[in-house]
Amino acid sequence: MSLLHAKGSNSTLKGCKQVIKPQDITGTWRMVARHVDPEDRAEMVARYSDSSDGLAVFAPDGWMSAIVCHAKRSKLPGEPAWQSDAPDDARLAAFDSYVSYAGRWRIEDGQLKTRVQYALNPNWIGGDQVRDVELLDDGILRLSVTRTWPNGKAVRVWIDWRRAD
Repeated sequence: MSLLHAKGSNSTLKGCKQVIKPQDITGTWRMVARHVDPEDRAEMVARYSDSSDGLAVFAPDGWMSAIVCHAKRSKLPGEPAWQSDAPDDARLAAFDSYVSYAGRWRIEDGQLKTRVQYALNPNWIGGDQVRDVELLDDGILRLSVTRTWPNGKAVRVWIDWRRAD
């Protein structure tokens, strides 16, 4: 999926923010686009590539799992049986091009909150991943977050998801 840039959102209904219920997002979703404000696009592409892919599953029992990665990840050299057998630089590139986490999810105060129990980044385990959540008129699920990057700049990113077939 491509990295897009846009301003704003079309998820408000007559000036009121839509109330999202757990059953609205329960199911499997495929990433269709990753967005960022135009002024942050160059840095986002440098950091995450201009092509992303992903899958998110929100189970009715309260468990979720999400994967976001570069769409064109390189294979590890020598095709090792285990990633730990690959050279350090190749493992770092694989790590940097992939995000995954899983845990118990809930909708609270208009946000999707996941208490992380499993994650590629071990620093996320035990904490909450929080996303603003919107359902757009065309059925797109939009999850957004603002993060402070190492340079101190707060950057808002949002990912659009469509129900998987």
